[in-house]
Amino acid sequence: MAIKYCINPKCSHRENSDDEDRCRCCGADLLIGNRYNLIRPLRPPLPGHPTEIFEVEDWGKGEEDWGTFKVMKVLKYNNNPDLVRLFKQEARALMWLRNPGIPKIEPDGYFTVDIAKPRQTLHCLVMEKIEGENLEAWIEQHGAISEEEALEWLEQLVNILDLVHSQNLLHRDIKPSNIIVRPNGQLAAIDFGTVGVGEGGRTQVGSLGYAAPEQMTGEAVFQSDFFALGRTFVHLLTGRSPMDFPTKTAKLTWRKNAPLVSKSLGDLIDDLMEENYRKRPKNTRFILKRLQTVTRNEKTDNFSTILASLKWQWVGLLFLGLIGSRFLLPKVGNLWQEFALPHLATTANKLGRDNFKKNELASAEFYFRVALMLDKDNAKAVYNLGWVCEEISQFDCAKTQYQKALQNENPRVVTRAINNLARLHILEGNYNGAAALLWEGLNSAEHPFIADGVKSDLHKNLGWVYFQREEYAEAESHLQRAIALDKENTPAYCLLAQVRELGDNNNTALSAWNNCLESPSGFNPETQIWQTMARQRLN
Repeated sequence: MAIKYCINPKCSHRENSDDEDRCRCCGADLLIGNRYNLIRPLRPPLPGHPTEIFEVEDWGKGEEDWGTFKVMKVLKYNNNPDLVRLFKQEARALMWLRNPGIPKIEPDGYFTVDIAKPRQTLHCLVMEKIEGENLEAWIEQHGAISEEEALEWLEQLVNILDLVHSQNLLHRDIKPSNIIVRPNGQLAAIDFGTVGVGEGGRTQVGSLGYAAPEQMTGEAVFQSDFFALGRTFVHLLTGRSPMDFPTKTAKLTWRKNAPLVSKSLGDLIDDLMEENYRKRPKNTRFILKRLQTVTRNEKTDNFSTILASLKWQWVGLLFLGLIGSRFLLPKVGNLWQEFALPHLATTANKLGRDNFKKNELASAEFYFRVALMLDKDNAKAVYNLGWVCEEISQFDCAKTQYQKALQNENPRVVTRAINNLARLHILEGNYNGAAALLWEGLNSAEHPFIADGVKSDLHKNLGWVYFQREEYAEAESHLQRAIALDKENTPAYCLLAQVRELGDNNNTALSAWNNCLESPSGFNPETQIWQTMARQRLN
């Protein structure tokens, strides 16, 4: 017999027969919002959890809605203003996320319901019910996935998380059973019942075996979703739940159960599952860059394969450049080394820059390395290779190249390398080392050929250091200088807004947040995070 559930969380007997209009126990209306019947709960009752999730039948406004099945999330408590605010914020954010990988929510999907006994107001959010098979069931039927499938699915899921995180939301319960593969092969994340707003959520939610250590203690951050994503792909690539692998820490020894997985993909998954969230990729953009490298590694087994893909003229020039001076006549060889090789290196560096601008990082890295093989003292190629290494999250490589660039006599290259190296020190928490570098950079920036934009970035990063040290007056001073030098220095506005908030200067903070959001987005991931904060503040 069909059942209708009562929406009243304090009702002692919530199951009713299909022919009832009101709950026999508490008298609550069973047709919610004159539209929805609750068919079954989608999550076991959790007394301490503020929300419930139901499958509902929609008898809505038009014939196209009649008899369709959807999912409803209900906030049980209305006496906590913070919970109500976050629930509304979640509803508003998810309404904006129009993507096949996320359940769709219509503009009227959020509403409230008044209950008489006891008197209370429930907040409701109705979303699309995704059709398809969840990946836990898919694995049971089909077995472990291939690396090719893993790369495709991982890219899809990271793009979904990118959308979710862009609205300052965390999913907090990523696992195979919460991912649906639609009939067309498109993945979708479901069960946003544990979604959290922003970093530092205090609710202990998540699934054992998938939830990150910090999440299980109520300290979820954006990187907590990455941990669960890594554990999910261990399951998908091995066919075994993470709980099946013996471990004394958060680290899993799983690769012997997936012998065909390449080292590059395995390393990425292990990095997603780092026990310390600060060692995981900083955001979705970093993961997508790494995926590009993994894909490159799969398509090109070694350096010679890359060479083979280039025009034969470049291969010939590279060959001559490396061995020509050894076998040609001494005078010709000297001319080759003195004039031809530096010219070829400059050309290779320019090709690398062109590829970098097009976001073709594998090709850019190749050309920068060719430039350095032809001319190891090419300062711009050294710096540019560091830049590429940073973009693909190879930070040790980036620091090594920036350190090499510091030995150069070109003040422009040295100043930019100082700035980038200092930024990496800030991200690692080495504020004293960053400050020392930045003051050195500001002294070098007195050179007349140093652009105002570089000087602005030096002051911005020094302001960032002082902000992290909680020396807010000095932070504001340097951030103001950064903005004076470059009116479009987005991260300087974002940092200035945070400094002013801490000084309770809310009006000027809002102005800075507005400039943070309206200025062009920077390349750096922290800028994207700060602009997400700006959207939240301005909303």
